Amino acid sequence: MSHTIFQPLFTLGLILFAGYFVGKAANFFHLPRISGYIFTGLAFSPSISGIIAPQQIDILFGFTSEIALAFIAYSIGGSLLISRVKVLGKQIMWINTAQGIGAFACTSLAVYFVGSYLPPFLTENENIFISVILILGGISVATAPAATMAVIHELRAKGPLTTTLLAVVALDDGLTIVIFSGAITTANLLLTGSVDHAIILQGIITIAGAILVGLVGGLTCSYFLDPSKRPETNFMLTIGAIFLVNGLSHNFDCSPLLANMVMGFVIINKIEQADDLFHQLDIIEESIYCLFFTLAAAHFDTNVFATSALLGIVLLTGRFIGKLGGTFLGGKISKTSPRIYRNLGITLLPQAGLSLGLIFLAKPILSVQIFDLLLSAMLVSIIINEIISPPLVKWAITRAGENNPVR
Repeated sequence: MSHTIFQPLFTLGLILFAGYFVGKAANFFHLPRISGYIFTGLAFSPSISGIIAPQQIDILFGFTSEIALAFIAYSIGGSLLISRVKVLGKQIMWINTAQGIGAFACTSLAVYFVGSYLPPFLTENENIFISVILILGGISVATAPAATMAVIHELRAKGPLTTTLLAVVALDDGLTIVIFSGAITTANLLLTGSVDHAIILQGIITIAGAILVGLVGGLTCSYFLDPSKRPETNFMLTIGAIFLVNGLSHNFDCSPLLANMVMGFVIINKIEQADDLFHQLDIIEESIYCLFFTLAAAHFDTNVFATSALLGIVLLTGRFIGKLGGTFLGGKISKTSPRIYRNLGITLLPQAGLSLGLIFLAKPILSVQIFDLLLSAMLVSIIINEIISPPLVKWAITRAGENNPVR
């Protein structure tokens, strides 16, 4: 099937224009606008209408996703004002640890119990099957901040649940890297009989390097950013800083997501009335969300569901149970308000970018056949997740009474 390749600016304009109207339609049906963007992407996908060609999706998404995730990470860090978060310190640590371990354990068990229904090349060798279980369990810990931040941005959500959610999402990346590093190291030992110390070292570099880059970026920017300056000046400096930190993180092989979170965290806590600096980004964020989620959903491929539906649904279900159960247990242990732990687990369900990045780290130790199956199953899980999670996040925040939408 041949596809027409439009001029890139035409394609981006079409996405924004269609996203606006479909997002409004989603609001009419009491769904968040992000759901409208996802439906737009599904409709534009090569396997449905073919409006956007596959090669153009890859090019545009590669560039757009870098910008979107950088802005999202910076905004998450900017929400972590110490004076707001410290009163929830113990609760956040308990909940973050419990939901991460819960997702790992429940996903791993779910894959194990359906082993007899999976392709034989996954299960005929015990070491291979255990390695696959560990890798998929480690990946399941990750929570994608993009969908959550898009809904929070739309609802102008504020309150204890939102503060706890943002703190847990910020810490979840670090926990994911730690758990996944342990899982893939064990898997490598089972498959090859040796420990790849480079994987462990890479995990340490990813975290430590990102923190260092973010600290330097935040401390440097704090001398130039000033809420009393013209918004246009602050806006230009902020975008420049986000791009620089993101690029430096890639050059040093550390996490750009974590680095931008750290920079946002430093700025919000070092500059007085820094909230105004972050609110100045609101004018561009909705457009970024529209491009990001539409192009992400446009990757939809009906063939993926035909080959990997079972494992993808198992991953989705196991992870959901682990996130919900772990959050509830962590909240109970830390004596968190029921309004928080009864709603927080639902807001941690979105999953996307980091999960796909981690699966590619496992590629060198897996056969091509196994890797292709795991990648397809992860795509199935993520696509379904992108469709059902945003309305659930909106429902949970609204149920907690923290929505303050601006129409």
